Amino acid sequence: MNSMAIYPVDLQLHSTASDGADDPATLVALCADLGLRVIALTDHDSVLGVDAAIEAGRRLGVRVTPGVEFSTRNEPERDYLDINILGLGVRHRDPTLTSMLEQVIASRIEQKIRQVERLQSYGVDVPVEEVLARAQGVPGRVHIAQVALERNPGRFTSVADVFAQFLASDASNPTYVERAFSLRVEEAIELTHAAGGVAVLAHPGAYPRVRNIDAVVRRLAAAGLDGLEVRYPYALNRGHYGVDASTVRALIAHFHRLAEEHNLLITGGSDYHGAVKPGIAPGMAGLTWEEWETLAGRCGWTEPMSSR
Repeated sequence: MNSMAIYPVDLQLHSTASDGADDPATLVALCADLGLRVIALTDHDSVLGVDAAIEAGRRLGVRVTPGVEFSTRNEPERDYLDINILGLGVRHRDPTLTSMLEQVIASRIEQKIRQVERLQSYGVDVPVEEVLARAQGVPGRVHIAQVALERNPGRFTSVADVFAQFLASDASNPTYVERAFSLRVEEAIELTHAAGGVAVLAHPGAYPRVRNIDAVVRRLAAAGLDGLEVRYPYALNRGHYGVDASTVRALIAHFHRLAEEHNLLITGGSDYHGAVKPGIAPGMAGLTWEEWETLAGRCGWTEPMSSR
């Protein structure tokens, strides 16, 4: 990854504050090396890496937009399955936001412990304490998969293999456990607004369990959703892995039209996680500078995000 980024703005990046491989400062340095000018750190249910990212951005000339990617409660009766909401431009020290995220993180830890216990019931060697130690921030399935792969080399060939057998939503031996506490989609939107941010539906084309994503977008727009993450590397992610470039262009064009139909903001991001999601580089999806200026103007993001 030594070539320049395709886009100068990337509004979905993950660090070790959740399930990314790079710590926030290293991530910002990589983005600077690739020529990115604006990024958003959007760790899962966590803003714990934002201050370090902002400080690195000041040194390296990269504007860091505080963000978070909310996981939300599955509601099959409403076709809300695996929905993620990006809160962009939030006041990341907002007491209500941080208090709620503390509850979500506590619930995630409890859920992952129970998920590890289910995995152990299948005879997989995966100690809970190693999974929690691997997660420097918020524990995720990738941390479970990494430990399982390392301790069971004869059973698994890759992290993806662990997911396929046990951790994916459609795994052959599912270990999914409901969380004791999780936010409804509307609550994630409201929490984002209360913290001064804009609520964006992440990767709208990457929800294979959702039956009618256009109808979901319509309902969420009526509920206060602000934007869609239109540009996204679909060929390297769930639901469309391995599709050709023309299919990706068609998906992006469809969600661009849908955003315009509902007067939603248009964002874009790579969903970079580092080595845990091979093939994805910061800036391989995102916004052009003109698109960023349009977005920043509509959101009132004229002042540096670090002062919010």
